[in-house]
Amino acid sequence: KISVVGPNGAGKTTLVKLLCRLYRPTTGVIRINGRDIFEYEHQSYMKQIAAVFQDYKLFAFSIEENVTCKPCVGDERALMIMKDVGLYETIQSLPQNMASFYGKAYDESGVELSGGEGQKLAIARALYKDASLIILDEPTSALDPLAEAEVYEHFNDLVGNQTAIYISHRMSSSMFCDKILVIDKGRVVDFDHHQQLMKKTDGLYYRLFKAQAQNYQL
Repeated sequence: KISVVGPNGAGKTTLVKLLCRLYRPTTGVIRINGRDIFEYEHQSYMKQIAAVFQDYKLFAFSIEENVTCKPCVGDERALMIMKDVGLYETIQSLPQNMASFYGKAYDESGVELSGGEGQKLAIARALYKDASLIILDEPTSALDPLAEAEVYEHFNDLVGNQTAIYISHRMSSSMFCDKILVIDKGRVVDFDHHQQLMKKTDGLYYRLFKAQAQNYQL
């Protein structure tokens, strides 16, 4: 579990978009298992990655289809994941539950979700894919602190042995990660766990963490 932190414009999102092969490096090579990622067959590579970006997209399909990307059949695993991300009660309150349409583009009885609920639905889709690498780029920016804490509290258990990369401006999210990658102006300036980075009082991570923590002091 890796947290990627740094100031605005440091290159956090660019980094994960490079990993997703949305961009091609202009110099250098990105390797996985010693091979250039562009040597892997595209569809096979994409199956191994599930990403939720800030500008995620939900579609005017059923709630279930938004999670599974398959025809709606009453998928029990999708429903269980909705419990895991905290959407179960919301879904159960809908007229057609998981078969309810998202939005009103094709169905006037379609449901609208709040920004936070939409993000949870996008996270549920990433978990359902069961990819070996999950990338969350500001996945909880529309959630209040309590809802965010709930998502992160369960997320480590949900991803299991999968590799997860988190980008969040809320520094508290980095505390449960195995390592923290600190970048500034497109360069790696540190890579360690939270306790070690907090010992470096002149480091960027320490300054970022303390600056945000001050806002929560009584």
